[in-house]
Amino acid sequence: MPGVAGAVTLLRHWVKLLVADAPHAVEALALIVSEYGTNALWHSGSGAPGGRIKVDLALTANQIRLTVLDDGPSALPTDWAPDCLSDHGRGLALVSAYADDHGHDDTPAGHLAWAVVYR
Repeated sequence: MPGVAGAVTLLRHWVKLLVADAPHAVEALALIVSEYGTNALWHSGSGAPGGRIKVDLALTANQIRLTVLDDGPSALPTDWAPDCLSDHGRGLALVSAYADDHGHDDTPAGHLAWAVVYR
């Protein structure tokens, strides 16, 4: 997915379509992909011109695993994020509340955030 502002909305819709058969997981995964996608845009090279966000959903009979890979460290100044930072910063707490398991890893390709929601 291109790292543009509309990407998060598209990712949310994409996730909702793919997990429609697991109604209890739909809103949780939509929230999680929104948080991870927004973080990728604001805090990594994914939000820079030409940046990308890679998202994967793995669906099994017992669980749904969402992974979001960003483009790694941003070349942008650290003060380029929105001015209303007081309205931000609670997303990862929400991920923790909605996911059955979650975590993150730094990889050579970028920062990978993942979450699991059981069916």
